[in-house]
Amino acid sequence: MTTRLPAYVAAAAALSRSAGLANGIRGAVAVIPGSGNWWAGLLAAREEGAVAVVIADPAVLPEEVLDAGSWAGGIPVVVERPGLRADMVADAVRARRGTQARMVTVECAAPATRLGAVIRDGVGWARSLAGGPLTLQKGTAVAEGAMALMDSPLTGGGHLPSTLVGTVLGGPAAGGLLQVLALGEVRTEVAIDHDAGRVKLETSTPEGSLRAPERYETSARLALRRAIEAMSSGGQVADLRELLEDQRIAHKLMQAAQVAG
Repeated sequence: MTTRLPAYVAAAAALSRSAGLANGIRGAVAVIPGSGNWWAGLLAAREEGAVAVVIADPAVLPEEVLDAGSWAGGIPVVVERPGLRADMVADAVRARRGTQARMVTVECAAPATRLGAVIRDGVGWARSLAGGPLTLQKGTAVAEGAMALMDSPLTGGGHLPSTLVGTVLGGPAAGGLLQVLALGEVRTEVAIDHDAGRVKLETSTPEGSLRAPERYETSARLALRRAIEAMSSGGQVADLRELLEDQRIAHKLMQAAQVAG
């Protein structure tokens, strides 16, 4: 693995049987910092011979950056999204036991510089709990935030609606807040407070409520472990495709907010 990010150096040490620090990118798992133009870093890592890539907590890129290039695949790309952890999403979906939600609502708040990324993770949660890709039907924005109406197709016909509200927070807070509800015969509640480090996942059924146990594995260790597993097994990873799908919707909303501001 090649990285200078302290969280990933620690993750490699914690995975000492399967991970270690390498001197070059060729033949290694490359960890790309999510700040700045991570898309250029991703393309460069592939060209330099990386066998897998981890994108660490990626920022929302301008649409023109993504339009300027394309991803031909060839190597696994795992995306570390602290607000949309793969293990937590799997727990939430599994706890629903195949029960289709009737509506998904998302509320999120963050400073203006972080709101796009938090909205993107909220869209990802809505997509995951709806069980299919989302289409933005209506969206509006003002300087203080954004609202969206989305839907996803149902297997038996019709569409499942999802709503999203994003609010700009004042002050120096860096993380953000996210709350997601999937309503129906089974109710899923997700609440994430990045600054406080609090995460809640609770599923309510007619038989009672189940709160998922706290996860102690860091998001960096999880992402690195998944990249190593994908590289070893040759399995497909949908992280990058899903990230871009979520970003397209978030970008449309934030673009409207910039115009409103």
